Amino acid sequence: MFGFSAPNLTQSREAQYCGSMSTLTSILLLQGDAEAHLLADAQPAIESVLPDRQVQLLRAWITRPDWLDAEAPGQPETLRRRGLLEDLDARALLEQPHRLVVISFLPVVAIPALKHRDGGVFLAHQGLRERWSPQEAAHVQAECEPQTALSPHEAARAFEPIIDRLQQRGTAVAIATAFRHVREPLLHQASLGPPPLRELIRRANLEVARLSQRTGCFVLDLDRPLAQEGGEPLTTDCFGGSGHAAELALEELAALVMDALPDELMPAEVP
Repeated sequence: MFGFSAPNLTQSREAQYCGSMSTLTSILLLQGDAEAHLLADAQPAIESVLPDRQVQLLRAWITRPDWLDAEAPGQPETLRRRGLLEDLDARALLEQPHRLVVISFLPVVAIPALKHRDGGVFLAHQGLRERWSPQEAAHVQAECEPQTALSPHEAARAFEPIIDRLQQRGTAVAIATAFRHVREPLLHQASLGPPPLRELIRRANLEVARLSQRTGCFVLDLDRPLAQEGGEPLTTDCFGGSGHAAELALEELAALVMDALPDELMPAEVP
């Protein structure tokens, strides 16, 4: 079992989110805003390369790796009951069996990390914040305090034992890089405060490569194919996009599935 735990799902939820590994290919996407946009049509893309398999794609917003530990606080229960957070978070879903887990890396170091006054913690993804009314957003701001961000190096090191435990369970793991294009002015020779977002992305992508070398995990490279086309022509940036940018990202996801799940490409056994 994992070194972290999560609230047990009810039997009905287990039936909904789990299945026999021999008949169901379960893929978990722990996404950031970029993946939520670029991989919005991930289900049909995966089914196209696994036509003989029943595919279950589950999604949740990624959280910090140090908050996946058994001793770490979970989501703020107060905000969850008010419908401001997802019912199921990454820690709960990681307890379920999956053939492939895809993890977004950039949000862990770039998205505001908040601690609620009831002790719960979460990353304030843009996709979450967009669901809140102005009043709800004001209440969240009043009830939460920001937490010190992890550096890319700290985040990579914290993910390493999680990846190892998943792999020991027979789960393939992939870490996603981020597209380097940022729609903001370049900041040169910045010596004070946090690094500019472009620099943070560069460091994060470098840590993803090093993490893959140390653990043998796969890389969902969203930077390379998008960079070849260019952010301006694609009208996309590090936070995602649609149209041709999404087509390129889905092609990378399909290639990843074929690399990570070769057994699933075999024709399904007939009972």
